[in-house]
Amino acid sequence: MPENKSLIQDITQTSNLVIEINNLSKGFDNLQVLKNLSLKLFDGENLVVLGKSGSGKSVLIKCIVRLLNADQGTITVLGKNVNNLKSKELAVLREKIGFLFQSGALYDSMTIKENLEFPLIRIKKKLSKNNSPLNF
Repeated sequence: MPENKSLIQDITQTSNLVIEINNLSKGFDNLQVLKNLSLKLFDGENLVVLGKSGSGKSVLIKCIVRLLNADQGTITVLGKNVNNLKSKELAVLREKIGFLFQSGALYDSMTIKENLEFPLIRIKKKLSKNNSPLNF
């Protein structure tokens, strides 16, 4: 075994497990999008999910934060099975995980400032014209 591979394994094994997915499957009608997907993501690691349109990237992320329910498999985030989380716990989880979908995520009917403030409002931060955290 190459020396650097051993070092990577040692670092990974001593790091805290952040996300663990085991045998995740998700399909729609007759289309199997994810099949027996497993992965582990440790503290300090970054994960980028790349693939062609329709390859399951968004489905994977939506399953991790339970915007979609998996057909089978388990997803554990920060030691908690996402399938067992209540609404408030899911909201906290979704605030801790950053994700960006490939299509535009801005609302055409809002200004740039309103688009930037929108998630802050959703997490119940009081905003007014005078105390907006976005001054431009």
